[in-house]
Amino acid sequence: IFVSVGWLSSLSYNMVRQKNRYLLVQFEFEPDILQSCEDVMAITTSSSGSKKRKLPSSTDNSSLSSIETIKAIQQVNATDIYRSLQESIMQNFGLVGTCTSIVQVRLYDPKARLAIIKTTRDKYPQVRSCLTFLTEIKQGVDSLKVVASTIAVSGSARTARNAAWDEMKKRFFARDFSGGEQWTNMSRVAMEKELQELEECLDKIDSGC
Repeated sequence: IFVSVGWLSSLSYNMVRQKNRYLLVQFEFEPDILQSCEDVMAITTSSSGSKKRKLPSSTDNSSLSSIETIKAIQQVNATDIYRSLQESIMQNFGLVGTCTSIVQVRLYDPKARLAIIKTTRDKYPQVRSCLTFLTEIKQGVDSLKVVASTIAVSGSARTARNAAWDEMKKRFFARDFSGGEQWTNMSRVAMEKELQELEECLDKIDSGC
């Protein structure tokens, strides 16, 4: 039996080639976006010397609804992200796209609003586009408006873990204390605890893939 050498080389190449993709996704909910816009407006008006104009917001009418929205955002978990993403795939690619797309939400951190989503190599552009079209996440009976942005795409769990850790370190060193916030020992300990908890979650992802 004669076997082509080229066929064997292509077979070995396909066996070692990475078959999965890991998407590091940032989720920004409506209160986060409005707060960012207000911060930008404050910086712009202070530099120009004009009066600060408050942005119109639906949450201004009721402080109770605002508190309930924040509580609902804090209760969002990986299952909610998965279900909302599946609905987005169904709306954009139909039943065939939903059945042929393998999606797993390996991690979602509600404090950092970061998620690591695992999918196959050939379907990751489809999943990434559906994340762009995702406009809301259902948490219980609530529908929370959201904007999802893909920060990085990795070929292994280890590189996805490193990308998430680099993003957290970038935010850690980019904190602005010019507004009067003091970097006290208590705040430093709290931040270090959050980073340690996130690192433990990322270690589980690295060992589980």
